[in-house]
Amino acid sequence: MSRSKDLPQRALVVATAAVVAGLAVNCGSHPTGPTGGPVGLTIIGPPDIAPGQVVAFVARAAMSDGTTEDYTRKVTWTASPPTVLTITSDTGLATGQSVGEAAIRASTQSGSNRCCTTQITKTVLPPNTYRLTGNARESGLPVQGAAISVLSGVGAGLSTTTDNGGAYRLYGVAGDIQITFRKAGYDDIVKSFTAIQNDVLDFPEAHQTGGTPSLAGAYTLTLTADPACAKVAQAGIGVLPDEFRLPRTYAATITQDGPSLTVTLTDPQIVKTKNQFTGRIDPDAVEFSIGGASNYYGYLYYGGIAEQVSATQAFEFGGSVRALRSGTTLAGALNGALETVTLPGYSTTTQCVAPNNQLTLTRAAQPSRRR
Repeated sequence: MSRSKDLPQRALVVATAAVVAGLAVNCGSHPTGPTGGPVGLTIIGPPDIAPGQVVAFVARAAMSDGTTEDYTRKVTWTASPPTVLTITSDTGLATGQSVGEAAIRASTQSGSNRCCTTQITKTVLPPNTYRLTGNARESGLPVQGAAISVLSGVGAGLSTTTDNGGAYRLYGVAGDIQITFRKAGYDDIVKSFTAIQNDVLDFPEAHQTGGTPSLAGAYTLTLTADPACAKVAQAGIGVLPDEFRLPRTYAATITQDGPSLTVTLTDPQIVKTKNQFTGRIDPDAVEFSIGGASNYYGYLYYGGIAEQVSATQAFEFGGSVRALRSGTTLAGALNGALETVTLPGYSTTTQCVAPNNQLTLTRAAQPSRRR
C-alpha cells in the first residue's frame, strides 16, 4: 500500500476495498433523524495502517428515505490517541504515527444534521506484521506487572507489561517467534508461536516460584484507626467518635484456593451479608480488598465489613490492604474508611477516610495435643 501523501484518490480505492463498519448512534429528539436527513453513519477504511502511511476514511450516511450518501466532508473527524494516529477534521485523511490502536470518530456537524456519531478502532502496524494479545493468569487470577517480551523472530526486542487485568498487547510480530513471561517471584515461561494474523497467546499457567504458603485457618482481626483521622466534620459527615478509633478485634477465618483467599468474620454482631472480603497471595505480600469505594455527594462510602453496634447503628470499614507476612501474622495499612452508619438504610453519619488505618490478622493458637 502506498505511503505517499498523494490526494486520497488512490488511497480511497484501497480504503473502500476493506469495509469496517462502526455502529451508528442516533441522538437528540429525532430518533429517526430529521426529514430527509441522516439516521446513521458508517465509517469505511482499511483494516490496518502502517506508521507514516496516509489513508482516506469515508463516512457513509444512511438517510431517512432509505438511500445512502457520502458524508465524508459533512462530518467532523477525530482520532485518539494522536500519538498513534492523526486525522484531518474535515476530510478524513489519516496518518499512522506509531504502533498501537486508535479510535476514529465521525460526527455530523451542527445544524439540521446533528443526529449521528459513530466510532471504530484501527491498528497501526508495520507492513506484514501482526498484533499479539493475551492474558497472564495464576490459578485463574490475573497477574499484573509481568514482562511479556519477544525473544526471537520478527519483533525481537519488543516488550510490554501486563495491566491490572493481566492483559498484554504486542504490535509488530510475524512468523516463528518466541515469547517469554517474566515477573519477580514467578517462574519464567517461554513459548514458541507462529504469527500469521492478529492472534492471541495466553499464559494461564503462571505460578509462583516455591508455590504459595498455606494461610487457611482461624485468626483474630485487629483494626486500629489512623491517628491522622480528621477531627473536624467534612462534607456534612461527622467526626468518627473516639470509641471507634480504639483497636477493635474480631474472630475471623481464612479459606484458601491456591493464591485466592476469603476472609470471613464470625462474631455474632457482624452483619451476615457484610461479613466477608477477599485477598490474593503475591510473592512478597497479600493484597486484600474490602468493599468498594463509591462517591456519594462529595464523600466516599466504602460499604465493606459491618458490625452492628445497636438497633439503629453499625460500624463499617473498607478499603485496600497490602499485608506483609511475619510468622503467623499478616499486617498492613488499610487505605480506606472507618465509618458509622444508620440502620436499616446504611446512611453514613461519621467517617474517617485515611491511608494508614492498621489491619492485622493474627493466626489463632492451635490447641495443644496431649500424648
